[in-house]
Amino acid sequence: MRRDERQRGPRRRHRVAARSPFSLAVDVVLQLGVYFALHSLLHTTQLLALVTATALCALRIVARWVKRRSVDSLEVLALTLFGASIAAAAVSGSPRVILVVGTFMGALLFVALTGALLLDRRQAAPVVMRLTVRGHEGRAQMWNDRVALDPRARRSLHRVDPLWITGVGVSTGASVAAALWLPLDLAVVACQAIPLLVSAVVLLATWLLLAPLRTAPPCPTAAPRTAPTEPTSTHERQNQL
Repeated sequence: MRRDERQRGPRRRHRVAARSPFSLAVDVVLQLGVYFALHSLLHTTQLLALVTATALCALRIVARWVKRRSVDSLEVLALTLFGASIAAAAVSGSPRVILVVGTFMGALLFVALTGALLLDRRQAAPVVMRLTVRGHEGRAQMWNDRVALDPRARRSLHRVDPLWITGVGVSTGASVAAALWLPLDLAVVACQAIPLLVSAVVLLATWLLLAPLRTAPPCPTAAPRTAPTEPTSTHERQNQL
């Protein structure tokens, strides 16, 4: 496939089912709520509280699979990391291991996005396009036309991947530092809050960056052909003959 064909835009066979902000908020509130309820109210150990909160988040992923009757690759990775973090914490006896292992998803995402960018197979920009058009054929065609005809739109779209890579790198680095050096109760909050805050900034920057695609006028289309007018009088018919 040629490079310009890969960058044209979303196609109907490629669809992304994005998790809703409500679902993400439930995961964060669940983990923090369970941890502090067990540790502060029931006075359990920090390790037991964090393992329980992590296990409940893993069960929510399984419940979503059962409800949707489909499996998402990112959720498989998250579930694998949850299991690995619980096992590592059980072996080491340190609850911080759960927080550190939890940052591995950000590290893997950073490596994947960077590698795709170096290989000229951008991943973030196509995701943004598909989430924006939401499977609507008309919006998809308009987006494709603007990317193909407007150099400003193409430049803006090409900046999405470096922006997301920067955001993932900052979020992962800050989360690792928080997991290692902050007091554990504060680290639990920070490791949930930092990715959310960075994601909010990155999404706002993406929205501003794609202004040329949102504000560009509709691409010109060919005027529809009209059928020739039928002569109405006998004299007009004779002249045409």
